[in-house]
Amino acid sequence: MPLIEWTAELSVGIESIDEQHKKLVNMINALNDAMLTNSSNELLGKIFTGLAAYTQKHFAYEENMFAEYGYTDSEEHKRQHNELIAQVVELKEKFIENPQGTMSADLMLFLKRWLTNHIMRTDKEYAEFLLSKGVK
Repeated sequence: MPLIEWTAELSVGIESIDEQHKKLVNMINALNDAMLTNSSNELLGKIFTGLAAYTQKHFAYEENMFAEYGYTDSEEHKRQHNELIAQVVELKEKFIENPQGTMSADLMLFLKRWLTNHIMRTDKEYAEFLLSKGVK
């Protein structure tokens, strides 16, 4: 059973962003599956590194849309992005130092809560704005 189940409730109504969010959900689920099946540290590291890189790519995409359409609350949203990126970089460094002790249910719960809460609250706010500008 996946850690995060994609539902219509998670959709922000913008196809490109929903597709990116689905990819993030799939990557977190893959990381969770790898952890639960005691996969190699090499595989865990590869998935985690991919998740970190894709998260940054996704955030840059959102922030470019904010700039393009003049989203007024973009600074707060960017602050939240930067906060998560810093946390993920720290977790990645901890994984490199101690692969056995880093991947845990607590980490997976943190990622799940952060992503779902961020989409359901903050992302839905900017989505409403972008939709009003004709973004689909």
